[in-house]
Amino acid sequence: MNAVIIFIYVLVGLWLASIIWAVNDIAKHPYKKKIKKLIWTNIVVVFPFGGLIVYYLMGRKNLSEA
Repeated sequence: MNAVIIFIYVLVGLWLASIIWAVNDIAKHPYKKKIKKLIWTNIVVVFPFGGLIVYYLMGRKNLSEA
């Protein structure tokens, strides 16, 4: 039982760390249009699981083009 609780804590910690990493990554990149920064931040925060996946697959490419 204790191993399951520790495993859940580790998963939650990794999930929170990945959200913090994504928001930090969004904040560091310069944008020509500030609305893109706001949109990506909202996607990552409002849709934590799917938003992280979409940001990792599509958002980082858009950051370099923006």
